[in-house]
Amino acid sequence: MTLDTTGSRLKAAIARHLAPLRSDEGVALALRRLEQQGIDAMPSRTMAARRLPACRHLPEAVAAVIALDSSLAALLAEIEDQLAWQQNANYSDAAMCCDGYMDNYAYAELVGPAGLWPGSDFRMGLLLLGPHLHYREHSHAAPELYWLLTGPSEWKSASGDFGSREQGATIWHPPHMVHATRTGTNPLLALYIWTSDVGQPARLVA
Repeated sequence: MTLDTTGSRLKAAIARHLAPLRSDEGVALALRRLEQQGIDAMPSRTMAARRLPACRHLPEAVAAVIALDSSLAALLAEIEDQLAWQQNANYSDAAMCCDGYMDNYAYAELVGPAGLWPGSDFRMGLLLLGPHLHYREHSHAAPELYWLLTGPSEWKSASGDFGSREQGATIWHPPHMVHATRTGTNPLLALYIWTSDVGQPARLVA
């Protein structure tokens, strides 16, 4: 299959899992904005693929997705060599207070300015974090939905405490809400969707 068929399969896989969760905060909005992108009706772009050190965790993470949806895991494996993994320029080991953080963190945009498909004030992609990592408190203007493709992992929002979330869970962050993530013994792979105001990157909170 070519990447030009991937948009419809990716969209269908996401909708299959998230549609029953429409009552969860942010899910209905994320699905509506995804539908407006029309990635199933446009060809994918040819991107310069890029791998980062964190990608060594990708085989284990994608294998874990099989427990959630084997067809989605196969789809991710199919497009893996097309992805351009990147990092937020505001982040560093020193900023994250963690030696080796940058070697264990990466994200790849599927839909958006740097994605396989363009987005209209919309970004969707994959976040990859290695084990025993603390993605410290940060915020951004974009409303954000996470769908956890692996688990468990720990999440906190605003002034709340960390709580464990399992594979398949959704997490919603309204604009400018401070949030953070911690991984355990396994790497984390999550789908993120920024529904609007996507031009401003995430920034760490002191």
